[in-house]
Amino acid sequence: MLIARILGWSLLTAGLAAWLGYALFGHYPDWTGISILLACVGGVIGAVAAAAQEIVTVLRPGQTR
Repeated sequence: MLIARILGWSLLTAGLAAWLGYALFGHYPDWTGISILLACVGGVIGAVAAAAQEIVTVLRPGQTR
């Protein structure tokens, strides 16, 4: 379950970053490379944010899952 949540956030942010790359740079001839780069960066950022969220949730006192 933990891995699925982290992968889900990672895929969500990668998709949003790729869409943002297309929206901002779609009129340039090399927009695909920029979108792929932004998708990779977004995926890493999403994975780190999801892992941090899970760590904070586990370490929060009084919380049960």
